[in-house]
Amino acid sequence: MVNMKKIIISLSIIFFSFSFWLIPSANAALPDLRGRILLQVESKGEAWYVNPSEYKRYYLGRPADAFAVMRKLGLGISNKDFYAAAIKMPARLSGKILLKVEDAGQAYYVDPVNLKMYYLGRPDDAFAVMRSRGLGISNANLNLIAIAPTSAAATILVNSNNTSVTLSADQKLVHFTWKYNSKSYYLDEIFSHSLYNNYVGTSKILTYNESNPPANLRDSFYALFLAQKSGDTSLDKIIGDLKSLAGREAIAGDKLVDFIMAFVQYIPYDTSKTNTSQPNFIYETLYKNSGICSDKTFLSVAILRKLGYGAAIFDYPEQKHSAAAVQCPIDKSTYGSGYCYVETTNYFPIGTLPQTVSSNASANSPTQIEDVFKTDGFTTLEKYQMTDAGIYNGIENTMNRVAAIVSMRNNILNAQTEINLLKTEVEALAAELLTIQAQMRAYQDAGNVAAYNGLVPQYNEKVAVYNTKVSNQKLKIDLYNAYVSDYNKALNEFFQK
Repeated sequence: MVNMKKIIISLSIIFFSFSFWLIPSANAALPDLRGRILLQVESKGEAWYVNPSEYKRYYLGRPADAFAVMRKLGLGISNKDFYAAAIKMPARLSGKILLKVEDAGQAYYVDPVNLKMYYLGRPDDAFAVMRSRGLGISNANLNLIAIAPTSAAATILVNSNNTSVTLSADQKLVHFTWKYNSKSYYLDEIFSHSLYNNYVGTSKILTYNESNPPANLRDSFYALFLAQKSGDTSLDKIIGDLKSLAGREAIAGDKLVDFIMAFVQYIPYDTSKTNTSQPNFIYETLYKNSGICSDKTFLSVAILRKLGYGAAIFDYPEQKHSAAAVQCPIDKSTYGSGYCYVETTNYFPIGTLPQTVSSNASANSPTQIEDVFKTDGFTTLEKYQMTDAGIYNGIENTMNRVAAIVSMRNNILNAQTEINLLKTEVEALAAELLTIQAQMRAYQDAGNVAAYNGLVPQYNEKVAVYNTKVSNQKLKIDLYNAYVSDYNKALNEFFQK
């Protein structure tokens, strides 16, 4: 097996526009505190952040509260602008919280004192940075800075349609990132805190009349998580935005399914959940931008149905694993079931399967490319929520890609065999030439000119053959390296490494 080489994928360039407000004059009795973290030294050290855009203060509270404020007031910035700012920080970013929208929303605080950036990381990290960069202030001076009302405008963001929007106190920005055809994409969506809490408070227990039980308890239980509350249009909105984004890239038909399933597959795995954790409703998974196999499977099945495709849930009780499945030609389907397997925990082309599932229930790629269609990695299969609708034919393209990669690998193995054979022949000829050289040297030392001259034609003939084989060997090595390069490129593109 040829080792895969790492390759660098160039990111698509994303432009962001920034919106600015007029900043009211600060109270003359105070220094300029825009962007500062203030600590109430006369109280219990409560921390406040002074938003430089509106000169109002936001209470930071606990680590989770501080992190929420950071996200709420963050300013989206592209990698290009971020790295330019890191070299020379523009004064206009003083005191801002920057969100790297191309890098999963990594957040940095720009300290207005030294114009240095501080990585905010997790809630506890963000809280520690804000406390360490804080400035003590008296209650009297603090009260000169107005508290931002809970309904105040919050984050100004730029979404995939390059339009600025303003978040209300009930809204949350979720930044989704994924790859398709080894190109990076992102999508900003807005969710409601209250609707999320409504879902969280909804029962996740299947209830039914004992005298009239459901025909299939598991099917009925899964139906709870596939349902959406009245007025919840979030999934339709996301699918519409994904279609719009795909349309600009000329992605349509079965490729649109691949594109949107990749969107789901790149949603981060929720390592905080355990085997006893309750499943997420679809809105919860999107709101949290995380989930385990079952959560992302519900999301995938719901999307496939809205796209007009037949779908199902594949359950593997012994592995404690779930996957989605899309209706496809029966002769190319997984297990001959009429459905093609869709892994949701990691990126896998539709119809390909992992061979192992790690301890956190995320799937691992097989070591051999031809194993991607094997079902040996799982044992007992249970199928639920099967619906009959549109057929996904993209599996044929995936099979052709696998066959092409296998052919590339076979070319590598054949070239390697030929190189080894030529190496053996070249080494044998080199040994013969050394033997003839030794004999010629002996004749020369003995002054036997006739014998020496008699060996010259034989030596020169073998030198010509030797040089030809060495040249062929070099050509074979160049061809081998070209095969390896093409193989590694195709393999990396297949798994989007």
